[in-house]
Amino acid sequence: MQKTLTFAFLFTLIHSNNIASISAFGTLAGFTASSSLLRPSLRGSPGERPRGSPRLGLSMAEKFTTVPAAEAYEKIKTEKYVYVDVRTPGEYETASVPDSVLIPAFEKSATGMSPVEATFKEEFQKMFPDKDSKLVISCASGKRSNVACGWLTELGYSNLVEVQGGFGGWSANKDLPSQ
Repeated sequence: MQKTLTFAFLFTLIHSNNIASISAFGTLAGFTASSSLLRPSLRGSPGERPRGSPRLGLSMAEKFTTVPAAEAYEKIKTEKYVYVDVRTPGEYETASVPDSVLIPAFEKSATGMSPVEATFKEEFQKMFPDKDSKLVISCASGKRSNVACGWLTELGYSNLVEVQGGFGGWSANKDLPSQ
């Protein structure tokens, strides 16, 4: 039963054209793959990732975008976006963005990282009850934040910006603040 559900979930991801979710699912499950194995229409840079499910007429592109760290920082400074870090508490304590909010989307387990979707959604809705809140979502590299953005779009959040490259992309830019 579990293999059938996993296959069905993966099949849905593949046909949704959502490269980030496919990659995140594979990474979390312990798989690696090359984008050269994908249909040419699915290849592209992280900023050009297709989103949504054309079969269902749903477009996640309308719900969140992936932007470079410098652009996310400008949104925080000028448009009053809030930086939400979805990494683990240990990662957050090591280094973080000043004035950011921590709401973990995954936890470390014996097999790697495990999603904590229900807890994440509950905590997120307590912290940000307004679905129009302006939010920058980030993790370590962009995989977990992409999954978190998917969960948040399911909840109806509409002003989401994902940091391309996650905190790694943020901290690589020496002009951006971190602590």
